Amino acid sequence: MKPVLTETVLQLAATQYMALGQVRCLPGLTAATNAHYIWVRGIPVSDKPHPLIQQLPTLCTWHLDDHNRLFKKGSLTPTDTLNTSLSWKPLPQLLEIELPTSLLPQPVLQQYPVRLVPSATTSEATALLTSLDTWRSYAETAPLSRLQRLTFAANAQGRVLICGTPLPAIPGQAFVQTQQLLLPAGFDFDPPGIKTLIAQQLDPQQEHQLLFDTTGNWERIPQHAFVQATRRGIRATQSDPA
Repeated sequence: MKPVLTETVLQLAATQYMALGQVRCLPGLTAATNAHYIWVRGIPVSDKPHPLIQQLPTLCTWHLDDHNRLFKKGSLTPTDTLNTSLSWKPLPQLLEIELPTSLLPQPVLQQYPVRLVPSATTSEATALLTSLDTWRSYAETAPLSRLQRLTFAANAQGRVLICGTPLPAIPGQAFVQTQQLLLPAGFDFDPPGIKTLIAQQLDPQQEHQLLFDTTGNWERIPQHAFVQATRRGIRATQSDPA
């Protein structure tokens, strides 16, 4: 008897956790982890997966039937069963998206003994810190071609950091990016040649964006916190910012 396949299940290596950031805003996806793998489900078996899902570094694509049996794609014979003890969570809950709290008038997380001073040179701003309400208002009417050039990360307090060019012409604080350092527009380190050393010292694995304020205070923002800017994704973030 031909199995009744109910959905597609993806199996990823546990080390590919960050890759899920690109599909965080897609509706209906849930994920669970164990010691070795990440499992992603919620993909209708009858539909062609979203392009972002197809780009995931998947180890194996399974089809699940109504008896919890797993079939490799194209096979009519089950070769495994889905572990019923897995704890499934919607991706927005599994992947914490936040900016550290030093963006707000609260205690700063860390401080590095460097000095930022007004710069005599002008560089193009490539990041903008603004509010989630302002970001959504812009995105509702912005051309799709403009959104496709931007990524963003938000925190539960309604702050958003937008990266890309050209940046939207909305109120906010602009930043200039050098390596993984984000410096307030119009400011630079004193001396400016220490940027590479600072980046190496603070984030040798290059897993974060390092956001500085004009006093030299800084904070880490995980690279996986940034997602592609889409109207649907921004609306979903406003409904569930973290």
